[in-house]
Amino acid sequence: MAAKTSMAVKAGAFSAAALLALTACGNGDDADTDTEENGNGEAAGDTLTIALFGEEPYSWLDDAGEPTGATIAVAEEIFGERMGYDIDIAEEPDWGNLIPGLSAGHWDVVSAGMSITGERCAEAAFGEPELVYTTALLVEEGNPHDVHDFEDLVDADLDVIALSGAVESGYMDAVGVDHDTVDGADDGIDFVQGGRADVFALTAISLEAMAGDADGVEVTDSFAHELSVGAHTFRTEDTELLEEFNEHLADLKESGEYLDLVSEFGFTEDEMPPGELTAQELCEEDPAELTEQYLED
Repeated sequence: MAAKTSMAVKAGAFSAAALLALTACGNGDDADTDTEENGNGEAAGDTLTIALFGEEPYSWLDDAGEPTGATIAVAEEIFGERMGYDIDIAEEPDWGNLIPGLSAGHWDVVSAGMSITGERCAEAAFGEPELVYTTALLVEEGNPHDVHDFEDLVDADLDVIALSGAVESGYMDAVGVDHDTVDGADDGIDFVQGGRADVFALTAISLEAMAGDADGVEVTDSFAHELSVGAHTFRTEDTELLEEFNEHLADLKESGEYLDLVSEFGFTEDEMPPGELTAQELCEEDPAELTEQYLED
């Protein structure tokens, strides 16, 4: 890539400093003439604010406090190098705040590999599909309860946790798994390592990246409960920003550069979505039918 666009990192949710910086997005009445919104709500100035969530390998802050991850690499390439924005990145440590913060104008885009679901599409807009996810379970080393998927957890009488608002929590609600939730991925791992939970359900590639070598625990083999596909997330009114992003995303995919960007973080051809799959399908079609169409062919 060319030299990186300048970025300022705002750690923490809704901090006073972050809120001051976010006025550059043109979301308030006090925005200056360089950052006023255009008629569709897009930021018309030079700065775009992006929220990340601390979950490897999608988006997180490294040991030096710098934003990194597969979705951040894509955001830097498209929004920075190709669209010419300066990028401010704010960390939101609570997954459940990502869409509400987006809707409230605290940031312009969420770059966290968020799965496209019908429920979320009622509150936000999604770029075209980027990454296909499978699920895994974090358990005590040796998997003493012999659990491998959600069905194994239904009558297991175990302490099970998931991220609040994450698709894994929804899947377990659907099949009848009693579970609690935590706000961050690190919290879920800590619960299992500390013996406060028996199982933590999360995307497989995240658990491998964050806990694959952790003492006293292990990650089960991955499984696909339902078709789960992640993408960048936008405000519903930011149609021009979304359309331009999708154009550049399509170019990256066609050239093979997209896979080059995300492969640095462990993603392979296996995680690339079917070329014909669209965000609109994932928003509007029955998940079971999409799963049968794309995962069981």
